[in-house]
Amino acid sequence: MNPFIILGPIGMVVVGLLSILTWKLKRNVRMKYFVFGGLIWIVSILPKVAMDLALISATISRWARELFYPSLTFFLVIGAYTGFRTGIFETFFPYLAISRSGLKKISFNEAIAFGIGFGAFEAILIAIPSVINIAVFLTNPSILQLLPPQQREFIIAQLSLPTWVVFAPMIERALTILIHVFSILLIFISITHKKPTYLIASFFYKSSVDAAIPYLDYTFNPSLSPVGAYLCELWVALLALIAIAGIHRISKLGKIEEVRPST
Repeated sequence: MNPFIILGPIGMVVVGLLSILTWKLKRNVRMKYFVFGGLIWIVSILPKVAMDLALISATISRWARELFYPSLTFFLVIGAYTGFRTGIFETFFPYLAISRSGLKKISFNEAIAFGIGFGAFEAILIAIPSVINIAVFLTNPSILQLLPPQQREFIIAQLSLPTWVVFAPMIERALTILIHVFSILLIFISITHKKPTYLIASFFYKSSVDAAIPYLDYTFNPSLSPVGAYLCELWVALLALIAIAGIHRISKLGKIEEVRPST
């Protein structure tokens, strides 16, 4: 087993913390806006967790697999389900929180902070369990013998990947934070300018992120293939480029900052 594999999730935590620290120091934005964004992410993720615990996702996946796997229809069905639930929850709850509070009056820089907090909390909170699990397996490898053979082999294979794969999750989190920021800005614009089309755009944009995951996982096997892990990031990178262009355009148009100057 490769002990340096733990650097992957640790790097995800670092990316999340650095994104917050960088924007705070650069724009002197109060920490509460990052925290608000992070708390809204937690609220947004709870319905997805509940659906998984209630075996709704597993049931839909099993049904689609029995009927369509491995045809294109299978990936369309599972991708649509995965993308829709991400889009609806990660758009609806931020929209609700922003539209029903004073957040709708914040500046462009503060809205960016909100989006960074949304993505940074995700990076940190999904990485911490991985850090703990990897640390436990590395320090107590005998625990692996208690697992079912197939699961044990899968985990050992993951922990035996080459060190250079650890940069893939870090890159993914950095790119995903940009995606979250752009999606959040679209929601702010929809609210402050009373244009539902921006909210719809945010929904479809955010849905597209996860909609491709089932097909990418099947095609590139990123969990066990270092090359595949990086190839999967091409889709995320494309969406991040759209985010960068969108954020730049919004900053030039002053869509949010016209409300009031940053404090």
